[in-house]
Amino acid sequence: MPKLLPTTDFRARRVVLVDSDFAHVTKTADRPTDLIDRQTWKSIVILPDDVAIRTSTYHGIALAQLHDLWAAWIESVGEVQDCLFDVMLDAGDDFQAATYNALTGFYRFSMSGLRSALELITIGVWAQVSGENQEFQKWREGKEPISFGKACDGLTTAADALQRHLKNTVQDTLFDQKSATSEGGFVRRIYSGVSEFSHSRPGYADGDMRQSNGPIYVRSVFKHVAWTQFETLGLCFVLVLLARPKLRLPKSAVDLLNDPARVKSRVTRSAFCYLSSRAA
Repeated sequence: MPKLLPTTDFRARRVVLVDSDFAHVTKTADRPTDLIDRQTWKSIVILPDDVAIRTSTYHGIALAQLHDLWAAWIESVGEVQDCLFDVMLDAGDDFQAATYNALTGFYRFSMSGLRSALELITIGVWAQVSGENQEFQKWREGKEPISFGKACDGLTTAADALQRHLKNTVQDTLFDQKSATSEGGFVRRIYSGVSEFSHSRPGYADGDMRQSNGPIYVRSVFKHVAWTQFETLGLCFVLVLLARPKLRLPKSAVDLLNDPARVKSRVTRSAFCYLSSRAA
């Protein structure tokens, strides 16, 4: 039978924010008008709550690191209204949701958020580096499509110096197209990998990963999802450096990119070293 957590566990009670906790409040919240019944509430939250407690019992360090990196991402948004500003804010929501979904056992949705973040940042970086501000604005307004592939193709040329450096140092690239002899650049490879989850292709659905029709904690799956988020965050920080060469990344982001246990991709770490030395 389910049991209550002891009151000594800080996770045992929920908290709600009050008006003074928000930076801007338009009006006081209405009194409750349609309160959910107890049984429906329990049915909705009991499994995700159970997974969240189990996950946070065994993966506190990884969760803290992901949370710190989300905060570093928000800090890196800055105040300049360039092509990256809005997409970085949107990607920040994706990263925050990816962590929460992983915490609660919705692993596929966690991976789907990473796909969204990587696509947004790649498009924003292409527009910034290539000076395609007008086309980017039309895309933001929903008037003109910009595909992930188009952005990668544009960056193949716009980031030619970085591409050549990576070919010479690690025999890899970020943006190259897939060919008969190559699986393409790392940005395309990781995007393709997380897209499998986004589309729930066979073997990549939550049921395949959990062997369950509802959220349950699976240690190996959480570790894989968390590592994929570290890898994607590292890559996105590098892409932002490409578009904002004078940006000084927060310490937690620098530590991530210098940690081969969390960012295993040699091409990501090599690109970071190249871009950092260029800015120095």
